[in-house]
Amino acid sequence: MLLLSFFITGIALICFLFAVATASNLQLIQSLDDSPVLHFKLRRRGGSFLSNEKEHQIANLTYLAAELERVEARFNLTRREVKGNTLIRKAKEKTIGLRDERDLMGKVAEKGHWYTTIGLGDPPQTIEMDLDMLVSDFYVLTTSSKEGSRYDDFFSQENVKSNIHPFPHCALPTDVFTLPTINLSVPLSFAHCRPSKSSTDTLGPSGSLLGLAPSEHLSQLKTSPIFKQILNQGIIERPIFSLMLINGQEGVLSVGGTSASAVGVVEEQTKRKLDMLGTQEKIELSERPEDVSQDAEMLTKRARRESTAVSSRQSSWEDAWKWSKVQGAEGWWQILMQGVWVDGIKILKNQPVVIDISTPLILAPPSSVSSFYASISGSRPLPPPHSSFYIFPCLNPPVLHFEFDRWTFPAMQGGRGTGGLGISGIPGGRFSLGRWREGSGYCVGAVVETRMGIRREEQQQGWRGMGKRAGGRGGAGKMGMIGKGELAGNGLRGVWVVGEGFLRGVGSVFDVSSTPVYSNIAPPCPFPKFSRSLVVNPCAYA
Repeated sequence: MLLLSFFITGIALICFLFAVATASNLQLIQSLDDSPVLHFKLRRRGGSFLSNEKEHQIANLTYLAAELERVEARFNLTRREVKGNTLIRKAKEKTIGLRDERDLMGKVAEKGHWYTTIGLGDPPQTIEMDLDMLVSDFYVLTTSSKEGSRYDDFFSQENVKSNIHPFPHCALPTDVFTLPTINLSVPLSFAHCRPSKSSTDTLGPSGSLLGLAPSEHLSQLKTSPIFKQILNQGIIERPIFSLMLINGQEGVLSVGGTSASAVGVVEEQTKRKLDMLGTQEKIELSERPEDVSQDAEMLTKRARRESTAVSSRQSSWEDAWKWSKVQGAEGWWQILMQGVWVDGIKILKNQPVVIDISTPLILAPPSSVSSFYASISGSRPLPPPHSSFYIFPCLNPPVLHFEFDRWTFPAMQGGRGTGGLGISGIPGGRFSLGRWREGSGYCVGAVVETRMGIRREEQQQGWRGMGKRAGGRGGAGKMGMIGKGELAGNGLRGVWVVGEGFLRGVGSVFDVSSTPVYSNIAPPCPFPKFSRSLVVNPCAYA
């Protein structure tokens, strides 16, 4: 049974983890969990998806449309197949997906991908690992190009070659990996791929790809996953990993546990600061004229209320995990989103959703997008060729929440900037992709209509017989184009895709074991209560 859980990250927690993750004191961050945990520092290649710079305040619709097409293409690399009584996802074959059967899913060193680094070999060679939640394989790619991060097995004293070739142009050697946090070198087997010199792939950058998909049915290499190897060697004890995005370009990947235990430290720090704030405000106001001295008691009570709220949550930490069971065709992290809330009103319910860190937008089917923006006064779709995008009044950004397992989580709230704390220079806040045009009072919304590669004009034309070609193989378990405008092999019609925009407000935990793993985390703030006071709110949204 595959499980996924979310928890809200407070502003104080994010600042604390950022300081720890970028410092050299790795023993401190390791001590935040009661079992061995590997913490990898994440970066987004190319920087934030959208910046705060003035020249980027106007939405570049051409660029956004290209990003939408790129994301849709990643989801169209698999097909569904019935295996026994289970519906699974597998990589498309050349005859079905019109792909070269020598291609591996995923791309290395691509701009916009989240990546981390690891030492490989002895002496260690630092390579970049791109994260991909739609792929389950791990492989290292060495090309003839000088771009990217190159691994040369010739210079490693611990490299053990193998005659096994799990994929064309890929060997299965063993070498030592220097794991972060514990600073331990362990031998692991992995796929080392070298494109043919006659292939254009050898002109691309070197690097590696770490697949985070939960199903080995997606594996093209059929090798033992890295996570499973370090679990079997006792390096970690729990078959889980956690993602926490600190801002638009930095984050933490935790393997074998989470950083959630840090909440305890932060809660105590926040409690002390709130107590100090109440005392200081009372002293300052007692020195003021009598007409304002009455406010001292009110401010002191305000700080005490916030402090009490922090303490009251500690008693429920052990019951704080909420898990969502993975649904749909076995392969991706697809779960059920029980509700979409806009300004405190539930407008949609029971929406299937795929979690993907590499998707910078929030993708939704046409009917859901139409209902979503209908709830935002003044919003409307853009005319073709950008009809997948909607605009809304910049001064009226929605307060958006997603509901999982009867808990509501904030999505893309607050200003866009460092940690989302200050007043953003981008109109419309984090929900905005930029102003529609110069001088306009409308902004482009981050929830975008998707047809997963099926364009409206192709739908209207009925694909002109392409359905027969795509589904020509037929056969048991094979699913092709079965209807007008329906890509049945994809199976994503009616499915949302949420990525980094949503993950920047919550911590996410992914469990691939047969039973859920519970841990101590801070539960989310009661919905729909929001703090508007000047006191630091430990549940303020990043």
